[in-house]
Amino acid sequence: MKYTIATILATLLVGCGGTGSSDGSSGGGAGKGGSMARFAIAGDYLYTLNNREIAQFNIANPENPRPVSKTRDVNFDVETLFSHGDYLYVGAMTGMYIYDTDLEFISSFTHVKSCDPVVVQDGLAFVTLDASSSCQQSAGKNALQVLDVNDTRNIRKIYEDTTMWGPKGLGIDGDKLFVCDDRAGLKVYNVQKIDANESAGTKVDVNMTLMDANTIGDVNCYDVIPYNFNLIVSDGDRVRQFDYSKFPMEEWGEIK
Repeated sequence: MKYTIATILATLLVGCGGTGSSDGSSGGGAGKGGSMARFAIAGDYLYTLNNREIAQFNIANPENPRPVSKTRDVNFDVETLFSHGDYLYVGAMTGMYIYDTDLEFISSFTHVKSCDPVVVQDGLAFVTLDASSSCQQSAGKNALQVLDVNDTRNIRKIYEDTTMWGPKGLGIDGDKLFVCDDRAGLKVYNVQKIDANESAGTKVDVNMTLMDANTIGDVNCYDVIPYNFNLIVSDGDRVRQFDYSKFPMEEWGEIK
């Protein structure tokens, strides 16, 4: 067990250049995990996901990780795990589930059956739905959704783009959202969060603008991790890095 957990930590922390949670919002470092990951870090704890449970490990001493607890009430079709602040966001074929970092269930948001990674930033959850053969033989739909999770017990869908080809991994950095959309390549959105309008009864809204969509060389984009103008792109077989400080995408330089 110790070797397995140490390997996971090395993959997440060393590979991403720091320590911290999936999005760097908990703990003292700048580590980031991909949206397709099945493990995440929040503070001194590592969380891992299998088809039936979330397990929690204390990693205050990385050389001696200790199992803490686990939950068995996770939906059977769960796929991905992302931590942000005091919450864990679990992507599943039938929706998104929110737990707190003590593994207490908070709420869920359901959708048609599709593969479902999720990333979270500033009270917004960004979700892709992929109707691939691994998700009940194309029974779902292809879409990009944005959810208002400021109230974790009252999740609202505030945006949906159903023109996606077959979206998979995604990542958010500031006002830039990166989405791997199968044959359509990598798509980059500008995300503008709109302030609350209490008089209209709207808690929050979002304006999504497609900045660019293109392939990056011969990379079939599967998942991305953006951080500080450094985009880590995985195609399942290899990992490449790009400088996204300039647009359009043709001006990006590959980091060797």
